[in-house]
Amino acid sequence: LHQKHYGNQNNNNNNNNDEDNNISETKSSCRLSLLIVGGGVTSSHLVLQAARSSWCKSVTLIQRSRIKERQFDLDNKWMGPGRGKLLDEFWSLDSPCRAQFMKEARQGGSIPPELAHKLSEISQSSPGRVQVKEEVQISHVRWDDDEEQFYIQLDDGSSELCFDMIWLATGADNDIELYEALRGLREHLPIETVSGLPVLKSDLSWKRPNNDDNEPSWKDILRRRLYVMGSLAGLELGPDALNLIGARHGAVRVAKAIRLDVQNSTKNIG
Repeated sequence: LHQKHYGNQNNNNNNNNDEDNNISETKSSCRLSLLIVGGGVTSSHLVLQAARSSWCKSVTLIQRSRIKERQFDLDNKWMGPGRGKLLDEFWSLDSPCRAQFMKEARQGGSIPPELAHKLSEISQSSPGRVQVKEEVQISHVRWDDDEEQFYIQLDDGSSELCFDMIWLATGADNDIELYEALRGLREHLPIETVSGLPVLKSDLSWKRPNNDDNEPSWKDILRRRLYVMGSLAGLELGPDALNLIGARHGAVRVAKAIRLDVQNSTKNIG
């Protein structure tokens, strides 16, 4: 949202280390209040880091749900021998049901139990300096130019709070519409989407829409050689598409497709 700037912004002769030292000294003398918004690992680490910093007077963490304690961003059943059965269930569904399946499996932000313990420990040992508020959201924000502070109204009926800085650790929507780099590509090679995710072929290549049967051959070649992995491949790889095991699964599919493409190209040349 906004963050104040500290130190001499116009002095270009100082090196980066000097600038960092100046900022640290200025912050130490100011002692700032900080609001962090988010319910995952990043927000928790930011709280712990800020609480250990000399420039931080107080830090408040708010999140819209209860803290979820999990070792991974998926249930442990996705990490064991039962993963194959879960994927079979996933692949038996159509694309809209797969999207809903993934949403239910991931369940939003979570933190490991040991990190949750550290967060609870520091909030209890420093109640006036570190606060954690669950099941609450920001209903209104205003910036006061004279005071140079944010005034925050939460939806729990509490009194207005003021902070010097707000850090957002709320993640991002996984929606292909938000990928500016793919906008031009999609104009030339349209693709169906479900819940913001592209509907790919099983080898993770760029699938032609069902209603487009008149594409020129060069577009067909491009589609066969354009592969998608990571979170955007979720409708094919499943809820763990963004994890290491999902990345490995996707890499195997793409490698097989490339090998087959090379073999076919070699035959055609021969």
